[in-house]
Amino acid sequence: LFLVPLVSAQSLQIGLINQDPDPVTAGDVVKVRFKVENLWETTTEPVILEILPQYPFTLYSGDKAKNLGILHGRQTGVTAPIIDFRLKVDEAAVDGDNQIGIKVSVGETVWIYEDDYFIEVENEEIRLRNYVRSSNLIVPESKGTVSIEFANAGGYDLEFFEVWVLPSDDYKLLSTSNYVYIGDIDSDDTESEEFQIYVPEDVREVNIPIKVAYEVNDFAYVSEETLTLQLLNSKEAKSIGLIKSNTGMSVFWGIIIGLALLYAYRRYKKR
Repeated sequence: LFLVPLVSAQSLQIGLINQDPDPVTAGDVVKVRFKVENLWETTTEPVILEILPQYPFTLYSGDKAKNLGILHGRQTGVTAPIIDFRLKVDEAAVDGDNQIGIKVSVGETVWIYEDDYFIEVENEEIRLRNYVRSSNLIVPESKGTVSIEFANAGGYDLEFFEVWVLPSDDYKLLSTSNYVYIGDIDSDDTESEEFQIYVPEDVREVNIPIKVAYEVNDFAYVSEETLTLQLLNSKEAKSIGLIKSNTGMSVFWGIIIGLALLYAYRRYKKR
């Protein structure tokens, strides 16, 4: 609680009680709450409290000046008025404490305080990386498992994380649901989910569109992107040993057929 005494006949104290969220993320909205206490006699005129936002803050909603009316003598503690302001933080704001100013007016008397109240700002980026981690799908016209990993590479914890695998002409979803609820993904952590799909013939690059939704500091985020999975044709897969070649069986049946033809020819000659 930051207190600023006003040296006047009306002895007022303006305290910054809190900010919500604390810290506030650059680009988001913060609510700042002040308490106005009258430590002396009843004011003879209404008390006006005005916020003086300076970079990186701008007024987000409501009026910048609040009329508190006449304050009674010794109006402190739970009886003191509480005033809220909502401020927008610039996306380029730097980490750390950033100042806001307050103007207090009682009749013709005005006090301005520019260096006494500080709002903590955090300028971490949300860095969510989604990618195909692994798959046992090798060639088209086959079914298999695709593992999708969600990596939280940023400084914020992601909450209430949800995933949808969206329809695509490149595959048919075999899993019972296209939706998965993951929950929380902490900063510098990963989670993964597996989906069963079937890839039809002639699809060499499988496009897998997904949608994710989550919250950071009570702000909701939704995004969509398309992941890709590269497949091989049968010849490529056989050449590097990913699928078994049928060459051995072809040779075997070739020998059998050759022997049968030789046997038939010899019998024909004997006649």
